[in-house]
Amino acid sequence: MQIIQNGIKLHSELDNFFDEVQINSGTVHHLQQEKAKVDYLDWSFVPQYEDNAYVVKRDWRKLTDQEIKALTASKNRNYYNTIYVGDISDELKHIFDDLKFKECLRPKDVKECMKRDHDLTLKLSNTMQEYLSEFANDQPFHFHFIGANLPNIDMVAADTYSLPDGYQEEDKKCMGIHNDGAELRSVHQTYKSGNRFTINLGNETRYFLYVNLSLTQAFNMLKEKLGVSLEHVNLYNISKLFFKYFPDYPVIRIPQKPYQYYISATDHCFHDGSTYGMTTLDVLMIYFGKFQY
Repeated sequence: MQIIQNGIKLHSELDNFFDEVQINSGTVHHLQQEKAKVDYLDWSFVPQYEDNAYVVKRDWRKLTDQEIKALTASKNRNYYNTIYVGDISDELKHIFDDLKFKECLRPKDVKECMKRDHDLTLKLSNTMQEYLSEFANDQPFHFHFIGANLPNIDMVAADTYSLPDGYQEEDKKCMGIHNDGAELRSVHQTYKSGNRFTINLGNETRYFLYVNLSLTQAFNMLKEKLGVSLEHVNLYNISKLFFKYFPDYPVIRIPQKPYQYYISATDHCFHDGSTYGMTTLDVLMIYFGKFQY
């Protein structure tokens, strides 16, 4: 199956950016593919997945010239129709180095870095506010999250809000490729929810995976195939329906190297993060806003 020409695009000022972006042949139900095992420090387990989770196939390849053309953003890019990738500023890199996030071994270590030096953490907050203002479209933005994922997980997102206090990493159930629901909206209004600015604070390249369809485009494909109405499709079931009926729609894999960011409207597209192949902790920081450049 070919990716559509008028879907969610990519924009980056990094040298040879598209040389490292890859594409595959789609998704499979999680029970149909052997899962990567976490063997890290004293953890040794195969991650659990939600019952209806779909995961990406691992047959990654380089993009063709035609696919690069289909994914390259135009001058009409905005905060919801384009994914942006780039390097953070040197000033921020130095602050993150001083806070020693790269030395974290366990997820709980990350917040300890923030507590260790109050003045340096305040400097980071102020510097982030100034830096992100350049991307913010004169719109409000806010800090959302800092934390970590274990290495070598195919698809990292999991609903931890439903887990009891004191849960263990082994208790998480990964969602598989999904759309977020930061704001409760209809499928056709998810573009209004803004986007996220996510920074890789770890030691290794992680991956951002996405399908170049907006939720509206995915709904229209389902409507054409199944004749479903908007009442039958919502933010909670659209990903499961889509990948059930369109498992051959390709997924794009974007490398996110240390101290690089991606900007994506994750309420508005199917996506996930991946630490597959990593051997060290995946540390990341996220802000919400309506960022673009």
